[in-house]
Amino acid sequence: MPIGLIKDESGRATGLKIVACTVDKNGRPSPVEGADPEILEADLIVAAVGQGGDLTGLDAFNNGRGFINADAFYQVPGKAGHFVAGDIIRPHLLTTAIGQASIAAESIHVYLQGQEHKKRPKVDVHHFNLLNKLMEQALAPTAFDASAGDLRGTSDANYAVHNYDDRSFQEVIPHEQLFLGHFGYTPRLKRREEVPTAEEVLGHFKERLIGLSQDEAIAEAKRCMSCGMCFECDNCVIYCPQTAVYRVNKKESTTGRYVATDYSKCIGCHICADVCPTGYIQMGLGE
Repeated sequence: MPIGLIKDESGRATGLKIVACTVDKNGRPSPVEGADPEILEADLIVAAVGQGGDLTGLDAFNNGRGFINADAFYQVPGKAGHFVAGDIIRPHLLTTAIGQASIAAESIHVYLQGQEHKKRPKVDVHHFNLLNKLMEQALAPTAFDASAGDLRGTSDANYAVHNYDDRSFQEVIPHEQLFLGHFGYTPRLKRREEVPTAEEVLGHFKERLIGLSQDEAIAEAKRCMSCGMCFECDNCVIYCPQTAVYRVNKKESTTGRYVATDYSKCIGCHICADVCPTGYIQMGLGE
């Protein structure tokens, strides 16, 4: 159990002092008398022991169980402008609270703009946003004047983002959509597991799953096949028989904008999609 913080000269925590403990019938730990403490070095220490809420004076929010209810946007039902996240909804993991707070922050942003909350996406995680990236690089599309009357399709006007359809909100790319011939087999690096014996299990507080070393973690990360994402392999450029697929000019290129298609040359042969290792290219820009 933790018994203290180790701090550097600036007051920043650099380690956690822990000691062997016993746990009573109520689940409360107590340090073992005379046990030698250990130091766990750390770059960041997060207190995540779980907390209960004191709802004194907030009876209108109490759901009768000492918690506060929340809808899909983490807004309190019937209490517009009030948002909650974490253990006040229900005790759970730190990562759960972080995820809830992320959605709540987006919901608060929408609320403060006076907009209606839209249905949350099927794949409700953080997504790469190409438009935000283009704005960051001063490459955002120009404004389009719909009153001009020219509503024809275009593949080169600078008021539109071409050759891009964000499917990540509703789709997960399965392995059937990948060109697996591009990838060599690399065995998975599994975490080692140390299982205590029957004699050791009581009072056993050591990690059962042993984490990967830094080199192992990097090697395991390199196995990622970037499903549904372009990793700039140039296959589509090399194999296009019409030279319709080309690299975007360096001045206009950024993350998510590596290649484009000249639709005056494209004949819809699907070769670019067939040789795309990651399933990034979808003919017809989806349904």
